[in-house]
Amino acid sequence: MTQIPEDHPPRLVDSLARVSRRHRVARKLIVAPNFAAGRELVRRLSISGQGWIGFEVTTPHRLAQRLALSKLETDGVRQLDMFEQQALLDEALDSVVPAEESVLAELSERVGFRTRVHGAINALRLAGVGPNDLEAVHFAQWEKKRFLLRVLRRYERLLGERRRADTARILGVALEALDEAGSRIPPIVDAEVVVLLPGLGTRGLQGRLIAALAARGAKVLATDPVLGLEAPDTLLEGRNGPPTATSYLYAPEAAPTSAPIQLFSASSIEAELREVLRRAASEGFRWDEVEIVASDAAVYGSALHALGSRLGIPVTYAVGLPIARTRTGRVVRAYLDWIEEGFQAHVIRRLLESGDLRPPRSHGRHAPAALARRFRGLRVGWGRQRYRTQIRNALAGLEDAEPGRHESPERFERRRDRARTELKALRSILFPALKETPAVPDRMGDDSASVSPAELARGLEAFLRRVPRGRGPDAAAREEVGRILERVTATLHRRTEFRAAVSILRAYLDVRVRPDIAGDEPDGAGAPWSSRGGALHLSDLEHGGYTGRKAVFLVGMDAERIPGGGHQDPVLLDSDRRVLGQDLPTSAELLRDRIYRFAALVARLRGRVTMSFGAWQASEARTVGPSSVLLQALRLSRRDATPTFGDLYRALGRVVSAVPAPEARLLDSDDYWMRALGSGVVLRGGSSAVRAAFPELGSGLAAAEARREGQPGAVHGVIEPRPEAFDPRRRPRRLREPPRGAGCLSPPVSALLGPQGGPARRSEARPRRLARSARARQPPARRVRCYPARVEGEGAQGGRAGVRGARARAVGRGCREAPGGAARAGRGHADA
Repeated sequence: MTQIPEDHPPRLVDSLARVSRRHRVARKLIVAPNFAAGRELVRRLSISGQGWIGFEVTTPHRLAQRLALSKLETDGVRQLDMFEQQALLDEALDSVVPAEESVLAELSERVGFRTRVHGAINALRLAGVGPNDLEAVHFAQWEKKRFLLRVLRRYERLLGERRRADTARILGVALEALDEAGSRIPPIVDAEVVVLLPGLGTRGLQGRLIAALAARGAKVLATDPVLGLEAPDTLLEGRNGPPTATSYLYAPEAAPTSAPIQLFSASSIEAELREVLRRAASEGFRWDEVEIVASDAAVYGSALHALGSRLGIPVTYAVGLPIARTRTGRVVRAYLDWIEEGFQAHVIRRLLESGDLRPPRSHGRHAPAALARRFRGLRVGWGRQRYRTQIRNALAGLEDAEPGRHESPERFERRRDRARTELKALRSILFPALKETPAVPDRMGDDSASVSPAELARGLEAFLRRVPRGRGPDAAAREEVGRILERVTATLHRRTEFRAAVSILRAYLDVRVRPDIAGDEPDGAGAPWSSRGGALHLSDLEHGGYTGRKAVFLVGMDAERIPGGGHQDPVLLDSDRRVLGQDLPTSAELLRDRIYRFAALVARLRGRVTMSFGAWQASEARTVGPSSVLLQALRLSRRDATPTFGDLYRALGRVVSAVPAPEARLLDSDDYWMRALGSGVVLRGGSSAVRAAFPELGSGLAAAEARREGQPGAVHGVIEPRPEAFDPRRRPRRLREPPRGAGCLSPPVSALLGPQGGPARRSEARPRRLARSARARQPPARRVRCYPARVEGEGAQGGRAGVRGARARAVGRGCREAPGGAARAGRGHADA
């Protein structure tokens, strides 16, 4: 069999180019598994110099909507979105539960169980399995069959009564529209040519739609063949051309030439991505000639976004990034953690410090650090009512506050006004959100009141009103979250357990967004969903391999991610699926499809192909093994089917770590620093250089070493007595009261318990830097401790009496000299 050269364009692009030349200006519809695949093919077609005018990309679901639109409008039926569909499924399930006496009724309030039941009903509907079909088959667990049958019947009845259409109903109406059009594609499709991408699923109602389109003249594009694996009947396959070097991934012994696949392992995800960038740069590839295909786009996408932002590398993402990478996503997660953990104060303090929570403009401008410091002084701790109580008490205490003896009235008024405005700003931030947040269990879980996701969504909406909208991707993420919360508020009113409601809301808010891209304007829309010139591109296994770039890196190829495990559905087991027909795939069939799709991805790659994985799981402190596909790649590179995993480990060689190899190209100062430390036989110690560059850090490291290994001393709390300097009986004139006498005369444990005054006393607390600067201005004679660490020279009783007398005299002087409020505190401590 003739093998095509590596520089030849992918077979899909070549096949699409023939369609373009044959129908230059006609409207051409590409039906693809996802929009990213079709768009990348059209973009690749334009880069190769071929005509791209007239192409439109769609998916089977979108095409079905177009075909069913007229019929649904005539019948007055409206399409369900995912929020309405869950509400209907919940209603159907709740109507069945009271009649159930099995264990299924006991699990009905568990969010995981309900999610699986919803998935089972959707799977039955999309496979074309109706209530009559389900009733005719035999399940090993008849209680489960009866339960699913009742839920399915109730759900279909609700769809009819509410005049709603889910995805299965839309696909069914689309098939009816094709049947009514006869042997031609209906005019509503508005396309002269329809082409189908290989890899489309042929199961269930979607498969019937694809088959109906093919029977009416839709062409299946040719693709690069996969040798060594039998093509599943459930995946659409086109006419195959000559094989490529990577077509032999599962038939290495039959390959006419070895494939240039490189392999390596890394100690972490960041080290793996750094090595990818080093190899791409050292081989002279531009960033827009490199594609990274990740087995886990969320994990690797977040790591690449952080790394690319530091290095200034523009990156586009085929599936976006988790919304947690934006300010809105961070606040959403913080709010849900806040209410779920009993309204912990540290969550709010962190949001205030980072500027993610700000008061309305009518309350003036306040520095985030100032608001966080004022909030910390309230000492809320945890508990919903504590926020209202502490803020109100602090505001009331300001009216009773008195100026210090040495404080001018003007300065006192400025200080009190500043405290009042900051407290009111905190009130404007927190009180509306607390009012809109429904009653939830306290920290001990005593309150078992139910709550709906809609009620939680209203509280989150009020909380987000105090979050700056931001610019660019942050603003887009805010709009997307607002849209989701609006739909949740309108549809999901079913009350359930508090944590179940939180889990439901979290699931709907776990969306992907367009992140910022290095070099773009702050107000830009962010990284596009498709590749673009000048930018590195990250995709996943479902969307990857269509860009046709010269260098492709397959990352995350460990045994846990690819090809993955064959886990059964907990509700519809494999035995149940087998009796229901071929349109419901079993776990083994899904695993086979996954392996074949990966082999097809590798077969359509061109140029330099590199596979890698992270060999260490730091969070669990364990090693991670390579995937079997890396072993197949090694066999292909040697054209030998006999190598084992032992040979693979030897071929992988040195694990790539934070220390770059001697011949590797360096990316930034971190690489230079790590190379300097690791260029010798052993890793050099860099602590001496760091201590010389940062003296304060050096003294801290020395203290830490002394505390860990040295003799007991000051760092352990063992202080040598100095009676000649600090014993008030020997040098009574050295005993002086500092400006804040109450704090000096307090027992040491009071530093852990906090101020002993009320809210008014706490509102007068100054920042630590002001206290330090005031103490620095005191004469040396006043910088003394009021507590001698130890008394020597007299008997035990006489020593204690002497100390008690000296302390009483010092307290008396402190009460007369300390500014307002210290006298009362001084008397309290002296009487203790």
